[in-house]
Amino acid sequence: MREKIILSIAVIILIISIILFLTKPETSLNNQTFQIIDKEKFCYEALEEIIRDETYIYYLPCKKKDKIIIKFSNQKEYSLSEILENKILTIDELIENGLEVRKYLLAEEITEDYIETVPQNAKEFINLMEDNTVLLAPNEITKYNERIREKADMVYDIDQIHSLTKQEILTYIQSYQLPSLPKYDGKRLVTQKDTETILENCNLDQVEDQENIQKGIIVKRANLKSFPTYIHFYNKQSIENFDSIQETELHVNTPILILHESKDQEWNFVISPFYVGWVEKENIVPVTEEDYTFFINNKSFGIITEASLEIENTVLDMSVKLPYLGVVEEGYQFLLPQKNEDGILISKLITIAKDKAHIGYLPYTKRNIYIQAFKYEGVNYSWSGMNQGVDCSSYVSNIYRSFGIFFPRNTSSQNKSVGKIISLEDQTPSQKLETIKNNNPALLYQSGHVMLYLGMKDHKHYMIHASGSELKVVVTELTEDTSYIKAIDKLVLVNNSFLE
Repeated sequence: MREKIILSIAVIILIISIILFLTKPETSLNNQTFQIIDKEKFCYEALEEIIRDETYIYYLPCKKKDKIIIKFSNQKEYSLSEILENKILTIDELIENGLEVRKYLLAEEITEDYIETVPQNAKEFINLMEDNTVLLAPNEITKYNERIREKADMVYDIDQIHSLTKQEILTYIQSYQLPSLPKYDGKRLVTQKDTETILENCNLDQVEDQENIQKGIIVKRANLKSFPTYIHFYNKQSIENFDSIQETELHVNTPILILHESKDQEWNFVISPFYVGWVEKENIVPVTEEDYTFFINNKSFGIITEASLEIENTVLDMSVKLPYLGVVEEGYQFLLPQKNEDGILISKLITIAKDKAHIGYLPYTKRNIYIQAFKYEGVNYSWSGMNQGVDCSSYVSNIYRSFGIFFPRNTSSQNKSVGKIISLEDQTPSQKLETIKNNNPALLYQSGHVMLYLGMKDHKHYMIHASGSELKVVVTELTEDTSYIKAIDKLVLVNNSFLE
C-alpha cells in the first residue's frame, strides 16, 4: 500500500511538473515572472504601431495592442500599451519571450534610397533649366492647400463633416440631373424606361439623417458617377470615352464618407475630397476611426511616383498615398488596404521598387514637375478617368498631388483657385507667348481645358497635356496661329506668390 501511495504521489508530482514546465512564465523581472496573454485571437490584420526608437519602428501584426495583457506572478496585470509607456519591460524583452512584432527601419533613415527615373523627353527641358530651387517648402504647401480650400468649390474637408440631415443628403443626391436623350450605352439606345429605373434605384425614400457618418476607404480604383447605374450615357454609338454621368475616378486609399445606399444595394452615395456621387460598393470598405487614421492620416507614408502601377490586382495611380513600413533590398514596404469576403478591412504588405515610389511627398521643384509630367506621356486620355486613363484636369492634379498640393477636380474650379492668376484675355497671340515664356512651368487654362507649359526649346514654345482630340497625353508646340494660343485666357503660377 505504501509503495502505491509513493508511486501515486510521484506521478502527481511529475504531472504537476510537466504542467508547470509547459505553462511557466516566460522570464523574470525583479524576481517577478510574467506571461504574455492574447485576449483576442481575431484581428483586422492591419499592422498597428506600438513603439519606435531612434532606429526602428515596431508593429503588431494585428490592431489589438490593448488586448494583449502582461500578467506577472504577483497577479498584477498590465496592457501592452501600459508596459511600453511606463517602461516596465523593454520591447526586446517582450520579443524574446514570445511577443510577435514586425520591426522596420524608420523612414527618416532611408529616404536617400529613392532612385530617380527621368523620362528621356523630360531631360531635354530639364537641361534648359537655370534654377532648381524648392518652389514651396512643406510648411508653405500646408498654407497653400488652405488657400485653395478657401477659394475652390467642390473641395470637401471630410474630416470636418461629422453629421448631415436627411435634407442635406437629399440636396447632394438631387444636385445631378440625368442627361437628355438620345444617348447610347455602347451601341444600344438608352430608353426612357432605363432612366426611370435609374431614378428609382436612387432609393430616395430611404434617405435618413446621418448623426455619425460612416467613414470608408476606396480599395479599388473606382468610377464616381452622378447616378447609381452600370448604364453609360454616350453621345454617339462609336465614341465610348465620354460618359455623361461619369464625374471622376477615385484612387486607392481615397477617404470617403458613406451617406446612402441604392435600392439594388450595389452602390453607395459618398462624399469624396473632390466630389459627391455614387460608387460601387465593392470598391469601398467601411472603416473604424482608428483604421481611418492609420491609413489616411499616417505620418509615415509614401506615394506612387509612376503614372500607374498594378500590384495585387490593384491599380495604383500616381500620387496614391500608402502607410510606409520599411525598406528591404527589393524596395519600400507599404500597407495596401483591401476588403475580405466578409466586407471587412484587411491589409496586404506590398513591396514597391525604389524607382516607382517615394517616402513622403516629392520635393516641389521644377525638375520634379518635368519628371512627373513626362511619366504620363503617351498615356490614354479618358473623360473623368474612365478606363484607367486621365483627362486634362486629373492629369495635372496627379502631378501636383505628388508634391502634396491638392487641386480641385475640375478646370472650372482650378482656374480660379490653385495659384496666382495672370489674365491673358485681352492679349494678342504674340503678347500671350511673350507673357508665357517668362513663366515656366506654369498652368495654361482655356474654357474646359488645362495644359502645362514647359518652356522654350530651339526657340519654340511647348506644352504637355491630356488631349481629348488626340486621346492621349502629348507634347504640343505653341505658335501664334494655333487654336490653343488663341483660346488660352489664363496663366496660373503655382508658387509662393499665391501666398502673398
